[in-house]
Amino acid sequence: MVNISTDGVTRVYSRSIKPGYEQQYDDWLRRYLAFERESRGYIGTTVIVPGGSNSHVRYIIHRFTDNESLDEWERSEQAIRMLEEVNNYSTRHYETATGLETWFIVPDVKIMVAPPKWKMAIIVFTAAFAISTTARYLLNPYLESWALLISNIIYTAILVVLLTYFAMPALSRVLRDWLYSEAKCSS
Repeated sequence: MVNISTDGVTRVYSRSIKPGYEQQYDDWLRRYLAFERESRGYIGTTVIVPGGSNSHVRYIIHRFTDNESLDEWERSEQAIRMLEEVNNYSTRHYETATGLETWFIVPDVKIMVAPPKWKMAIIVFTAAFAISTTARYLLNPYLESWALLISNIIYTAILVVLLTYFAMPALSRVLRDWLYSEAKCSS
């Protein structure tokens, strides 16, 4: 998966650790992240461990300033060698997800367990309620005579844009300690 935005480019990979190779994988990951941090255009990497420390799946989210920098790192001799090595300890993992977890990315946390779904639901509900109530209060005088379908499209677009680009990133930073209080984080 690739996401290009004004904040750079993001690629998400997932790997399934082979049974009995957890320690080797963790050692490999520390070395990989150390080398990656030295790359041109590197912004950050987040590793998500869904389901807690007993999970065998790891999502690795790479962020670089641009596609060229990320491609340069992935084509580097060091990265290629390290990816060949990790195949001894893990396999590529393919899975579909809701994507809701991507709203809860916290800067400076390198390895984390996704927050519990009930915490994510509380934050999403609170933010969505505040945005939709404010949008309706401010725009109803102008949109109340419009067709229901058109006004709902406008309200929904406002809600999605404000949740994705403003409310969720800000709330995940402000509520970081509460969201990840149960998570085991390391850098």
